[in-house]
Amino acid sequence: MSAKDNRDDQLGRARVKDDEALRAYYDELAEQETGALWTVANDIEPWEPTPKSAPTIWRSSTLRPKVLESLDLVKPEDAGRRVVFLRNPKRRDVSACCGWLFSGIQVMRPGEAASAHSHAASALRFIMEGAGAYTVVDGHRLTLNARDFVITPNGTWHEHGVLEEGETSMWQDGLDIPLTNALEANFYAVHPDDWQNSNLPFDASPATWGAPGLLPAKETWGAFYSPLMKYSWDKTYEGLQTYAQVTDGDPHDGIYMRFVNPQTGGHPMATMGASMQLLREGEHT
Repeated sequence: MSAKDNRDDQLGRARVKDDEALRAYYDELAEQETGALWTVANDIEPWEPTPKSAPTIWRSSTLRPKVLESLDLVKPEDAGRRVVFLRNPKRRDVSACCGWLFSGIQVMRPGEAASAHSHAASALRFIMEGAGAYTVVDGHRLTLNARDFVITPNGTWHEHGVLEEGETSMWQDGLDIPLTNALEANFYAVHPDDWQNSNLPFDASPATWGAPGLLPAKETWGAFYSPLMKYSWDKTYEGLQTYAQVTDGDPHDGIYMRFVNPQTGGHPMATMGASMQLLREGEHT
């Protein structure tokens, strides 16, 4: 139960005073796995949001070596996904980095691959370093270069790996696993053939849907998520730099732009959004 708030004494809030008869009544309700709303209403409907997560920072200088260490400890075919996840000290019970979001750092070396799988949670990836990495999302083959942003919408088959001639690659995963679990809606499935069989050319998605201000006149897209599955870093950075030339930016966020579904202007996926922030030299927020 939360601390007493003087605002709860006003009309419209639950302000029933307990007495012996009420306590007996509550006990009888409990025997039927029920309860009186007025006993919990002020807690479950707070006056304003009450975040439970603790401010937490994970530093690359100490985390990156531990992520790389996992390369020699587990294989992706045994781990499913070789990920070191970020655990908020106040959200350990749901394995969240904050709120209802999961995040972790995944690493793969050249020649490794994680087989195709699917889950109800949506996923996004920010490629931190490496070369020669790739992913296949519902048959759409995508190369993964440093600082690219990639989406894996919920329910889609997806797999990823690094080519033999590539470099050890690392990316940050973000998923709404805790939210999906809270809604009791999660599932996980492995592909019946282990791998997807796709003849689509690599990067057809960004080639088709990634031109600024242009959409293909004859193509159609009926899915609920963005047809643009990879947001290339060169275009993202160019957009930030160009915008910075004509604005002072936001006093709290600097140069701040969000990734969008090119068809709708909304978020790339239904349950998670993502943005990119640029702070110029000497800028503080």
